Amino acid sequence: MALLLPNPHPKQAEFLADPHRYKVLNWGRRTGKSVAVWEKVVLEAMLRQGTYFIVAPTYKQAKSIYWRDICKTYKGDFMTFNEQELSITFDHLTGVQIPTQEGVITVSHDPNLPPSRIELKGADNPDSLRGVGLCGVVLDEYAFMSDGKYMFDTILRPALSDKNGWAVFISTPNGVQNHFYDLVMNARSDPEMYFFSHATAKDNQFFPAEEFEQTRKEYEKEGKLDQFNQEWLAEFSNPSQLVYGGFSRDTHVLLDRDFDEQRPEQGTWNLAIDFGMTDPTAACFVFIDYEGTWWVYDEIYKTDLHLDQLVYVLRDKMGDDHFTRIIGDGAARFELESLRKRKFRITGGKKGADSIANGIQELRALFPVRDATGKPKIFIRSSCKNIIREFESYSFLRDSNGEITNVPEDKHNHAMDALRYLALDKAKPVKREKRKRDYDPDTGRAWN
Repeated sequence: MALLLPNPHPKQAEFLADPHRYKVLNWGRRTGKSVAVWEKVVLEAMLRQGTYFIVAPTYKQAKSIYWRDICKTYKGDFMTFNEQELSITFDHLTGVQIPTQEGVITVSHDPNLPPSRIELKGADNPDSLRGVGLCGVVLDEYAFMSDGKYMFDTILRPALSDKNGWAVFISTPNGVQNHFYDLVMNARSDPEMYFFSHATAKDNQFFPAEEFEQTRKEYEKEGKLDQFNQEWLAEFSNPSQLVYGGFSRDTHVLLDRDFDEQRPEQGTWNLAIDFGMTDPTAACFVFIDYEGTWWVYDEIYKTDLHLDQLVYVLRDKMGDDHFTRIIGDGAARFELESLRKRKFRITGGKKGADSIANGIQELRALFPVRDATGKPKIFIRSSCKNIIREFESYSFLRDSNGEITNVPEDKHNHAMDALRYLALDKAKPVKREKRKRDYDPDTGRAWN
């Protein structure tokens, strides 16, 4: 039910009106996120009798953010507050009218059922979340809950099942190696299951624009622009430290259906492998068209993958396509030779003092959008989640003074290494014209 609330800004209104069961909000500071979720919980509790949780990273934060600043400011006469339990109990509402985009609805609670109740909780005490069936839950600052995914999967998700309850995950970013980042990536790639929203203070017309700019200048003056980008702009990482800062999901990642429709039919099939045991084995499947555009369409990314298992999975994914180029880590001599014995025509990738820097340079050249076409020279299918994740994580090291170096960090680089081997091989297919032959009309033999 799309509710009409007093004075929501556009991002709040979009969130409140959306019907998805699961909502993921990547909102920065001063966007009005806590007020928005409070209004949602209150209105849902009016529409449907049941228990609702608002969970913050700690119980103390729940009390500070919601109880003191929001609950008692945005309250109704039909609510009873219990400060000892941090709970709000609703009166049994009868005849209350609520305006919605579909028209005015009249609320009528069943006096034989328990009244609606909102409870504020802390993720630092997960046992307090057990044993209650829920109609809805809000996880505020989800990125900062150390065991957030485990807590939701094992405690809160089962509690929502019986009542088909909903969940809202809302947070500012906290880097890229955590459950909130993973959830945001899933939400962006699966719009049928999730509502996703990104907002900054600029989306909140009630927050002064001059204050936003002044805050940015203060962060920049203190050398903390990275922190400003994360907390105020809700950005997950600093592109200046990323090896592939030119990578953009909006530009280079295509949903599976769009990828399959846009990929040309003519080109060559290529496979690049970075072997690993304790580290993941990463295999990247790349179709390269005759214009030199890379279409990264599949991946393998798995630890403890023994050679026979790898061969089985590779052949399964390769299918009947003829691969003109198979490249692996040139230092992995045992793996290369073992694959050759299994009839893989695999070549060792170039290794050397400058191979990493040169390979990175070759890959970077694929990302800029060309003026002539309005497109880059590389596209990644959205199902290649590990490749995408590494493009967004592979970073340069910082020195002891915090300055960014030109030395990549040895992590989040397994698929990156595989693609680098392919880039160093100058993998651009040449379209071969069929040789023109003249034939003797009597014998049928070629003259040349």
